[in-house]
Parts: sequence; structure tokens; C-alpha cells
Amino acid sequence: MGKAGLAPRSLPWLLPWLMGAAAVVGVSAAALGLTRLLPPLRSADESFRDLTIAYFTPPAPQHPGVVLITLGEDLFSTLACRSPVDRGFLADLVGNLEKAGVRAIGLDILFDQPTVPALDDRLRRRIRDASVPVVGITALGDTPLTEEQRRYLGRFLDGIPNGHANLAKDRLDGTVRWHVPRAPDGTPSFPARLAMVAGAAIPAEPFRIDWLAGPGPGAPAFPAFPADAVPMLPRAWLAGRIAVVGTVLVGVDQHRTPLAVAGLSTPGVEIQAHVLAQLLDGRTSRSLPLRWEAALVVALAAAGVALAVAGLPMWLLVSASLLILFALWAAGIALFAHGGPLVALMAPSGAWLGGIAVMTAHLSLKERADRDSLMQLFANHVSQPVADEIWRERATFLAGGRPRPQELTATVLFSDIEGFTTVCEALEPEPLIRWLEGYLDAMVRIVAAHDGIVLRFIGDAILAVFGAPVARTTQEEIDADAERAVRCALQMGRELRALNQQWQAEGLPPIGIRIGIHTGPLVAGSLGGLRHMEYSLLGDTANTAARLEALGKTVARRSSTHSRIVIGDTTWAAVDGKVPGLPVGEMALKGKRKAVHTWLVLDEEEPQAVQPAKAGE
Repeated sequence: MGKAGLAPRSLPWLLPWLMGAAAVVGVSAAALGLTRLLPPLRSADESFRDLTIAYFTPPAPQHPGVVLITLGEDLFSTLACRSPVDRGFLADLVGNLEKAGVRAIGLDILFDQPTVPALDDRLRRRIRDASVPVVGITALGDTPLTEEQRRYLGRFLDGIPNGHANLAKDRLDGTVRWHVPRAPDGTPSFPARLAMVAGAAIPAEPFRIDWLAGPGPGAPAFPAFPADAVPMLPRAWLAGRIAVVGTVLVGVDQHRTPLAVAGLSTPGVEIQAHVLAQLLDGRTSRSLPLRWEAALVVALAAAGVALAVAGLPMWLLVSASLLILFALWAAGIALFAHGGPLVALMAPSGAWLGGIAVMTAHLSLKERADRDSLMQLFANHVSQPVADEIWRERATFLAGGRPRPQELTATVLFSDIEGFTTVCEALEPEPLIRWLEGYLDAMVRIVAAHDGIVLRFIGDAILAVFGAPVARTTQEEIDADAERAVRCALQMGRELRALNQQWQAEGLPPIGIRIGIHTGPLVAGSLGGLRHMEYSLLGDTANTAARLEALGKTVARRSSTHSRIVIGDTTWAAVDGKVPGLPVGEMALKGKRKAVHTWLVLDEEEPQAVQPAKAGE
């Protein structure tokens, strides 16, 4: 029972933390999910990766294990057969590479059509009889070949190691970023087959290609030599490397990759070389692992929430958000450029901005709800300056969306109508309510004009307070509230002059009011729950004000023609010398042990009220 009773008290303290945690989790999940599911966000993320790879991949020496042997336009202009490639030249090329001591040879050339039979047989024998492994390429089922081409390709590659040269392209933009080491039917890829014959392990799952940069601007990542220059090359340039042979013709086997910038494209043979080098080295992509990316996203979402909670001015919040976002991107690029992992920054950026936006929106809605709740709690019967003060100082008395109980010194005003029974007898219910609403509306406007707060109506009675809910800290402030309450009571009596004239013209009897005012300590706070809550004053001061109002029935003298204003000695001490008044004497009030010194306030605008009372009055 004891533990259960503590839960409601703990809940308000936990709510901000729970809301913050929920915001972090929600924003993090959205940032990670949307950047992978929404095509525009994923495309932007991949484009950032591509630009970072193209411009900031750290330079490195040319790869020692792979060499490109290219078939370019200059070579094809000298060959007897351009397409299919001259098989006699290729046979000689394989022999020259074998003599140069290469580790293996990869022919990124599709042998799907016959040429001169003698040359075709010569090439096949050269490949099969070579002292080093020679790998060719085959075609998967989705490669556009005729049945005759497929049959010929199968016969040519019979007994020759091979792998498919199909490239995995992103469906969004056709860019090659990933590599699939094995096709669905189990056929290894061309670079995977080359790596296998070289003794390297092949991963089972697709992987991101870890693109290499050359030793300097414009320098290739691999040594590359024209095929017709191989016989003239020093043996040391080729020995021990895997030679990858392929075409580098414009518009032929060219593909979009992260290395291809400014509208350029990358030859397929170069792409195969990058994958082969990665397999030989056993490297994985330099992309930040998902678990670390998720941790970064959560951290930035939490940081964004914390920044929003800090309560900075909007201009400073926006400036700080953009500055830190810029720093995040600069740091991510610098990290990659210095050999660190490549951080995909769309999700972290979305988490950072999302955390700020979500928590700012939540705080804005909560602030609006709190303001509405406060204004509703005080029934909107407050002047704009008081409303602004209440909202400005809410942190000093608000807790959990409602005013916390507090001790303060304030002035309470309690008013009641003289002759209300006569009015009730003269009017039917509906006109009576309209008449009472008119009276109350006029009195509320006067209270608000004097910076008081009307807490509630009790039939025709009005309970108002001056100096709450923002606690006063000096005697001068407390005295100022007391003076405002007294001057408010005087104005309420004056307002009745015009109202009584109007009502008498309508055939209604005139009325007067009694007002009791007392200044003293109070316990103030909200009572009730979600269905009904009101701001309440507890303590002797409010009760004393009500009994001073009732005491007015026994005071013969009037404050003005239409009012009797009786105040306690603490209130009189604040207004003595500022408003005229007469001592009523020490009177024992119901419920109080000690007699209270009371005073009748006089309205100086009515001279007859200020004059001493005649005998018998």
C-alpha cells in the first residue's frame, strides 16, 4: 500500500524524462528507417557517400597485387578483328603475361561468338595449357544472349575456370556500389573466381565495394598498361600480380560508380579490379557499422532534445543547430579523409534536427497547454499585465502543469449584494440570470483593471485575490496589492451608480454591495483533478475577508451611496493616509479567538460619505 501511494507523486517528475526518452527513441527509429526506406533520402545518403569517396578517399600506393591490361582504341585500330576481339592477339597476350610471371590472368571478355576456327582453338589451348590460372567470364540467365551464343560460350569455357561479370547496380540511380560474390544459382563472380584461384576466402553475402584511390590526384589505383605494350614491359612490373584484361573503350562496358564524377564513368574491368583487390586484402567496407551508426543516431537525437530543452531563444537555437550540423558534416568528411570510417550522415543529421524539432514542438504545445490551463484555472478574469506576469513567473510556482502549494502574503476581497433577495423576487429565472451576468461582468472588469484575479463566484458573491499566484517578496509589493484591492472596492461602488440608474429605468430595484478586505498569509494552490480543478486559498485570511463582509451588515455608516467596505487592520496599515476611513472598532469575528481591528473605507468622491456620521447613523 505504501509503495503504491508514492506512484502518483513520482509520475510528474518522471514525465519529462519519459517524454524525452520517447522523443529520442522515436526520432532515432525514424531517422534510421526513413533514410533507408524513402528513395529521396536514401538517394541523398548514397550521393553524399559517393562524393565523399570521389573527393576525400585518402591517397594510397598503387595496389601491389593487381595490374590492369587494357584494350583501348589505339590497339583496336591495329587489330585484324575488332569484335569479337582478335583471338590470335589474345592468345599471344596470354603467353606474354605467362612469361612475365603473373600470378593469374583474368579475361574480362565474353567469348560468345566464333571467329576464325584456328585462332579460336589456339586461344582455348593457350588458356588451358597455361602454367598460371586463367579465368574467363560467363553469362547469367538475365544476360541478353541468343541460345546459339550461350551454347558457343559453354563450349568455349568447357574446362576453363570462369565467373559471371554481371554488376549489381542500385535501382535508384544505376550506380555500382555493392558486389554480389555469388549469383543465386551459386555461380561465383569474375573477381571472386580470380580471388579463389589465388587462395583468398570469399564472403557469402553481398558487400559494399571499398573503392581505392591512387597515390595522387589523377593517379589510378592500379598499374595499367596497354595490352600491346606487355612484351616490352620490365618483368618486375607484372611478376606476382593478377593481370585483369579488359576493354576501356568509350561507351563500351562503362558504368556509373562513386569514382565517376562530373558525368564520367568507370570501365567494367576497373570495377572488377577494385573488387578483386578488396577480396585479396580481406578488406570490408570502410562504412561505419550499423550498430555504431545507430549509437551515433541515438546520441545526436538525445543531444538535439537536450538543446531544445535548454530553452534558448529561437534565433540562437536555429544558429546553434545549423552550426553543429555543419561541424558534424565537416567532422565526418575529415574522419574519412584521414583513414577513418565513412559515416553516412543523413540519418545522424535527421536525428539531430529531428530531436530539436520534435522536442521544440512538444515544448511549444506544452507551453500553450500550460498557458491555457493557467488562464482557465484563473477563469481568464485577469488583466493582460497580470496574465503576462503569471506566465513569465510560472517557473516559480508551477509544477507538473499545475500551481504547486505555496505560502504567500496576499489581499483577499470578498463582496456580496445587498438587496439581492428583492431582485430575485422581482425577476423570472431567465432575466435574473442575465441581470446577474451583467453585474458580475462589470465587477470582474473592475477587478481585472486593478490587477486582481477573480477566483470564483458564489451565487452573487465574488471572491478575488490581489498578490497571487506570483508570491510577493517585499513589504512594498504587499502594500501595493492591498491598496489596489481597496481602490478596486471603491470603484465597484462607483460603478453601481450607473448600473442602478439603468436598472431603475428598467423597473428594477437598486442594490448595494458589501465588501470585506483583509491582508495576510495564505496557502494557495490548485485543488481537484483533470475533470475539475480550481485555484484555492486556504487559511485565516480568506475567512477573515468573508467575515468582514458579513460584518458590514452591522455597520450603520456607508462607504458610499451604494457600498460598505470594511477592511482589517493589516490592510488599513497599507492604505492609511492614502484613502479616508473610519475605525469601526475591535470586533470579535465568528471563528476567531482574538478581536480584529476593523475600518470602514470612505469614498472621497462622495463628500457626504467622508463627513463624520451624525448621531444615530
